[in-house]
Amino acid sequence: MAFMKLDNGELLKNIRKFAKKNGLTLAEVATLAGLSASAIYSWKKHTPSKGTLNEVAQVLGTSYAKLVGKENHGDAATAVDLKKVIENRKNRFEYHGQPVSDEQLKIIRNVLKTMFERRQS
Repeated sequence: MAFMKLDNGELLKNIRKFAKKNGLTLAEVATLAGLSASAIYSWKKHTPSKGTLNEVAQVLGTSYAKLVGKENHGDAATAVDLKKVIENRKNRFEYHGQPVSDEQLKIIRNVLKTMFERRQS
């Protein structure tokens, strides 16, 4: 699950901009990213996974943040409390396009807890 809501209209606009800059059509971008030729067009109605968007960003020679229009332009970043995010059972997590299992999430929680308990000692 992404922690930010993507604007699909902005996403498609950005993909078109980067594709044009690289002399590619959306179908060519999709194919080079390992997707069906029409995949990007379907994103008007649904949002792709972060892993898929990372693949598209690589094809276009840009970053995920630039592609989705969420790059921080030197502004102070908003802090996110990892404990709240991890403990929220509604959140689902991926790492490098792979789902994080409940057991892996438990390990992550324990690592963070141990790391920050040591810091306070």
